[in-house]
Amino acid sequence: MERYRRRELLVEAIKAALLQRKHQRESEETQRAIAAAKERAELLLAEVNHRVANSLALVASLATFQANAVADEAAKAALTEMKARILAIAGIHRRLYTSHDVRVVELDAYLKNLGEELLGVLGTENHGKTISIMSDPDIRLPTDRAISLAVIVTELVTNAFKYAYPNDETGNIRIFLQRKSGHKLSLIVEDDGIGWNGTGAAQGSGLGTRIVSAMARGLEGDFKYERSARGTRASLEFAA
Repeated sequence: MERYRRRELLVEAIKAALLQRKHQRESEETQRAIAAAKERAELLLAEVNHRVANSLALVASLATFQANAVADEAAKAALTEMKARILAIAGIHRRLYTSHDVRVVELDAYLKNLGEELLGVLGTENHGKTISIMSDPDIRLPTDRAISLAVIVTELVTNAFKYAYPNDETGNIRIFLQRKSGHKLSLIVEDDGIGWNGTGAAQGSGLGTRIVSAMARGLEGDFKYERSARGTRASLEFAA
């Protein structure tokens, strides 16, 4: 009887071991399938970002052609500003399809690239103006929030190019992105121009100011113009 009982226990142990091994193989196969599906999804998403970036670059080129075709200076300026906005968003997608993680954007490298593109778009008729970018390293934002930030930077830099240094004066526009306490980020865009503190009637159509306000609300950030000894200083504080 005792021998029979031991044999029964041995059989049950073998069955349990075989069942455990089966479950382990199934788990390994599931993990491999998940990893393969994730890799395919990331490749597809990278391809989507690539195509979106190319499409937006094409739209920006069309805006350039249209700007060159119109004689009205206000229309030409509006098309140039629209091109800058389009390229800011295209730059995000270009970053994503070359990134190891398509869920977030590395802001240090992106802002430097954005500064170069803005100089290319806005600098053709604003000789002598420069853009300086100082960003803390390893700051990442989810894609949708990075786009909002990119649009804000583009609008503030565009306004500085248009209004800070009149009569073809030379000057510098500075962009700072820094970490603050409590998982907050601080963006500052400043210049040494004629200065505006955000009060009174906006220069131009005021569209840029409305865009900045809308994007800042989307980030749930605190946007304001700060007092500056010289020039204009725009500040945005928001959660990372």
